[in-house]
Amino acid sequence: MPPRKRKGRSDRNHVVYRLTCTQTGETYFGVTVARSRAYKKSMLARWKHHVRNALVYDKQTVLYDRLREVGPGAWKLEIVAVIRGKQPAHDYERLLIQEHGPELNMEGMRRKKQRVSDAKAS
Repeated sequence: MPPRKRKGRSDRNHVVYRLTCTQTGETYFGVTVARSRAYKKSMLARWKHHVRNALVYDKQTVLYDRLREVGPGAWKLEIVAVIRGKQPAHDYERLLIQEHGPELNMEGMRRKKQRVSDAKAS
């Protein structure tokens, strides 16, 4: 008999965070799963993923382009909210993006921003 597929949990805490480039003032809002009650540690783990994606894997997004330009030391990280449930956390992130219009969240919100490397190629 094959094992039953368990229903995914919807009651986990999620951390909504803001990254601010101290040199340019540009911001980025993101969401990550909270590991127990270690909210700051969860946000820092997600930050390390962002840095690795930019510097090691050379992923191409507006955030990662800026991260490569200024380096990982030029950023302020802060927790905006801790929200129970995945969908409410992502809804709140979208609301923050709509209200604040952060420069580095352009991709994924149906408002793709042309990156500097793309503009030079044209």
